[in-house]
Amino acid sequence: MKSICAWCKKDMGTVHSDASSENVITHGICEDCAHVTFAELNMDRMAIFIDRLPEPVLVVDGDVVALMANIKAREVLGKDLPKIKGFKGGNIIECVHAHEPGGCGRTVHCNGCAIRLTVEDTYKTGKSHLREPAYADIPVEGKPKKISFLISTEKVKGIVLLRIDRVGDYEMWLNPDNT
Repeated sequence: MKSICAWCKKDMGTVHSDASSENVITHGICEDCAHVTFAELNMDRMAIFIDRLPEPVLVVDGDVVALMANIKAREVLGKDLPKIKGFKGGNIIECVHAHEPGGCGRTVHCNGCAIRLTVEDTYKTGKSHLREPAYADIPVEGKPKKISFLISTEKVKGIVLLRIDRVGDYEMWLNPDNT
């Protein structure tokens, strides 16, 4: 899938995607525009930027600790910023494993967490990911249930933008014909 900068329209190459068309384009932000937009990681300026995005976006570090979340992410998560900022992703989405000994990122289940692995890969390599499938075990009506996500990541000046592209019922995604 082709990637272009949403600001200057510069070609940013391709990103991994399951999309079948080579003509599909996604938008990100190139390094030059990122340097101007996020000069010295001014958090007030970044908050204004991400609040303009129509998708839910979390700004996270390499250990999936949230530095901020846009308005749409706070709406989707049903949480105010103080209940997001400074917390690990599993705690934010209320993954049942985040409450096990070791906490989010340190349990046996975390080794296969696609959300964590995708953010870590983007943080370490700078490689963007687009609409990667992931799931988490989240309490629904008092019982753990696999909830599926599609997530996208992009590294900008030492942080990762984690976009939540879709949230759905895991079982429905496995069997889309069973409605």
